Amino acid sequence: MIKGDLRNHFITLSLYHRANAGADSSRPTAYSARMKLTDSEKRMLAGEVPLAGSAAAVAKAMDYLVQFGDAFGAERFVDVIYAHYPAEMSIYRGNVEDALEYAETGARVCIPTTSSTLACDLEQWRDYGCPPAIYELQRQLVPAHRKLGILGTYTCTPQLLGFVPPKGSYIITVESSAIIYYNSVLGARTNRGGLFTRYAAVTSKYPLTGYLLDENRRGTHLFKLHLERDDLRENCDFSALGFHVGGIVGSEVPVFDALPAGTTQDNLIALGAALATSGSVTLFHAPPHTAEARTVDEALHGGRPKETHTVTRADLRAVFDKLTTIAPGGPVDFVTLGCPHYSLEQLRWVAGWFVARNARVHSNVRLWVCTNRMTRRAAEWEGITQSIEAAGGRVICDTCPVESHMRISTCKEHGLPTPQIQAMVTDSCKMARYVGDLIGCKTALRNRDQCLAAAVAGRLV
Repeated sequence: MIKGDLRNHFITLSLYHRANAGADSSRPTAYSARMKLTDSEKRMLAGEVPLAGSAAAVAKAMDYLVQFGDAFGAERFVDVIYAHYPAEMSIYRGNVEDALEYAETGARVCIPTTSSTLACDLEQWRDYGCPPAIYELQRQLVPAHRKLGILGTYTCTPQLLGFVPPKGSYIITVESSAIIYYNSVLGARTNRGGLFTRYAAVTSKYPLTGYLLDENRRGTHLFKLHLERDDLRENCDFSALGFHVGGIVGSEVPVFDALPAGTTQDNLIALGAALATSGSVTLFHAPPHTAEARTVDEALHGGRPKETHTVTRADLRAVFDKLTTIAPGGPVDFVTLGCPHYSLEQLRWVAGWFVARNARVHSNVRLWVCTNRMTRRAAEWEGITQSIEAAGGRVICDTCPVESHMRISTCKEHGLPTPQIQAMVTDSCKMARYVGDLIGCKTALRNRDQCLAAAVAGRLV
């Protein structure tokens, strides 16, 4: 457990934020007796520094951050250089309205700030049955984000768009798979930002606490991999490994000894996303593939792990079995790839798979390959998108099934049938885990070749 568990304080301060969101921003701001503020930070808190937006908006943002820092006993602020911002999805009541109100306060981000996923593909929403009410509400965010200075990336993988902060830098992010990638693979330092990402992006300040501190980045659990060469080959295998380990460590810091020499960026993204799904892992070490430690000893800061575990092929197979509730040969009506969002190279692979086989998606199946809008543009330029769509699939931007109108709660709100999906095949533990809860369909975890074979056959193969 990291020093000063962030979760309870975050919940308390989130409630405070919502209760006081409409409070008079001109009220006097109390100086923190606990945190040591620099002279410039005191001026920001007093409403004397406008930065990129209004001085009043900066002062209010600093007020929230000071209270947050006080709750953790943080001694001071650090300067953050990048933020990945929550996109305020329209499937959550009040999210968009809150963002629109904030855009009118005069606040403006003062560091590079990307945005996370939305509840619909803003360009293709009509084509896949998104209710107009969700689209109409969600589209209002685009001008609001532009007014705030936020980039309209709308993705869970901003690192694939070139937002790659250097090792040791302080950043603030949302989206669990992005957070764990930045912390682990790149060695940048971030907590789970939540609502406070907004205020850090406006001030470029964040309390020195949580995973920004050296002592909280020490590995706690050691995992020795007793696996055959082919057991960790596909992204879904790394996803299964992460899902298994995350369920053991919870919110602590696993150390892997040793991932295969050929481990790729895509593999590490899949591993991290699953770690953050079955547990609430925010940082892992996998020497030498991750940034902070060249050896297991360095990852443990020269100490001993709390626990040591051995991972076998049986452990990985157990994950596949747990997340597969479709019977062998059973009908499939939905296949999804791209959780987290696919890269251009991954889209190229999907297109090549269909072209090489002259195959087509079964008439009873919807195939979604999820990515961000910039990558889709590049894929269109190369003809990749056209090949996938000619085969009957869809390249979906900005969103994914579990963050769309297909959620059970959203279906009920908009008078749609539930569940909208009966049986989904995916190569992602994160998708399989959440879709079972939020959409309520049967699931199967398979590698991407098997996923596409199921899309063509209309059954689990």
